[in-house]
Amino acid sequence: PLLVHLPVVMLPLAALGVVVMLARRTWYDQYRWAVLVVAAFGTLGAILAASSGEGLEQQIRAKEGAAAVQAIHDHTQAGDLARNLAIAFFIALAAYVLVPWLLDRRAPTAEENQRRTSSRPAWIRTALMVAVALTATASMVSIVKAGRSGASRAWEDYDTSSTSAGG
Repeated sequence: PLLVHLPVVMLPLAALGVVVMLARRTWYDQYRWAVLVVAAFGTLGAILAASSGEGLEQQIRAKEGAAAVQAIHDHTQAGDLARNLAIAFFIALAAYVLVPWLLDRRAPTAEENQRRTSSRPAWIRTALMVAVALTATASMVSIVKAGRSGASRAWEDYDTSSTSAGG
């Protein structure tokens, strides 16, 4: 369960990096690779956390039966959604970073690069910016919901065990 904290820390950090990159073009150029790496680790963490949640659900089913699984089922569903939206966020961010970079690399000289950048349709950058902003927002909302349901479940178990032990 320490693993579940990786996406909880890394993906909001990547979303914050996206906000910085959207604010200024020079910041985009400066931080795009670092933000992409942070998002990659966060997305990998979300994938691993979701799979560990599914494993936990199977263990609970085997030990305590189907009735006990219902309590954690909502959390695993939220985790699956968070994983899927983290993947969508990473794909959008990768496109936002890689598409302009690949287009710029095709230009053989600085002069040609400037001409291509100015002749490139402006809607490409705008569409990528909107896609990355929307997926970052959706990913953050899903991470908060998954984290809240997991924390509620964990503290509910803690409260129940401490009450029965102390009562």
